[in-house]
Amino acid sequence: MYISGDNSCLNCIYHNPKRIRDIFINIEKKASYIDIIKRNKLENLTKFLNKKELLLINKEDKRSSNDIIIRREKYESSQLNSIVSPQQTNSLIVVADQLTDQNNLGNIMRTSLLLGVHGVILPEHSSAPITSTTSMTSSGAIEIIKFHVSKNLSRTLEELKNKGYWIYSLDMKGEKINKNFYFDKRSVIIIGNEGKGIRKNILDKSDFRISLHQENIKGIDSYNAANSLAMAAHHYKLNFS
Repeated sequence: MYISGDNSCLNCIYHNPKRIRDIFINIEKKASYIDIIKRNKLENLTKFLNKKELLLINKEDKRSSNDIIIRREKYESSQLNSIVSPQQTNSLIVVADQLTDQNNLGNIMRTSLLLGVHGVILPEHSSAPITSTTSMTSSGAIEIIKFHVSKNLSRTLEELKNKGYWIYSLDMKGEKINKNFYFDKRSVIIIGNEGKGIRKNILDKSDFRISLHQENIKGIDSYNAANSLAMAAHHYKLNFS
């Protein structure tokens, strides 16, 4: 697969150089990248091309401003155990239930990384896939944060409960988060589909349903998924900071 742009490509070089198969760089910008290429011993994988040649590498990406493109291995799902922290330690996991918008997914990955989330869980079906678009919209965060693709989300939530996690679903009808609200040390926050919210069978697995304060505005009934997660996860961090 191909990824492009500074944030995506530089984070791939920083964090996953062994996943790289080829690097293509605009020869006019060689000076901007040569040091990082040498530091990571990637000279043998790097080709310097003129702008016209570079545009032919990844025809699906129409952004002519890209000066670097990387061909890398496909992103792989992590095992669930790799994102579950040892018992008795603080841990936050995010579940995105059938999220289909790549912009939201990328923003959720970036937000999760910066707020110290241990991993993001996605259902196998009816969810946006992890692609080069995710790399772009997450500003390369997908190179660092772990994600797990669950074949059966209900069963996965049960496994997390057995490992000491409490399940919080963001739901418009849930309890409002305020300054007196405290998450459990080991928490899972579930966010739902952009239009339909969280599926009923997943809501039924929740220990708590929570919501965020918002003004009553006609025609705009909720925050988007990424913003909702940011506020809830930030509240979790404040609880234990």
